[in-house]
Amino acid sequence: MILRGVLFFHLALAAAFVWPTSAQVVDAPTPGQDIYLEPETPEVHATVTAYSSSPDETWGDPFITASGRRVFDGLVACPRALPFGTKVIIGDRTYHCYDRLHRKYDDRFDIWMSTKNAALEFGKRQLLVEVVES
Repeated sequence: MILRGVLFFHLALAAAFVWPTSAQVVDAPTPGQDIYLEPETPEVHATVTAYSSSPDETWGDPFITASGRRVFDGLVACPRALPFGTKVIIGDRTYHCYDRLHRKYDDRFDIWMSTKNAALEFGKRQLLVEVVES
């Protein structure tokens, strides 16, 4: 039963990021008028945590991400449903997805911070995450 719940969550998370959302409703066009629809930005409420380059929080070289890039301010580890390079907005800041979490935490986002104290202070939060570009 737990496995079914985890699978359902992953499918819902993938659907929120991969499948397009409904388009905006527009008034009926006049003949010859072009119609431009702006797609809605996929968003999801997710668990957001923080980590640092402490050896006990990482696997391998603590300063190299899963994508092979060095850590940087604005880095976030994302669920595997999002490709490397995806931009997401968490709070009022844009982050770049170039890292991954352990598979058991594949339903959350993990923001890189320069110190362990900053990561501990951030803690674990439920926040709105918007996918800007993938």
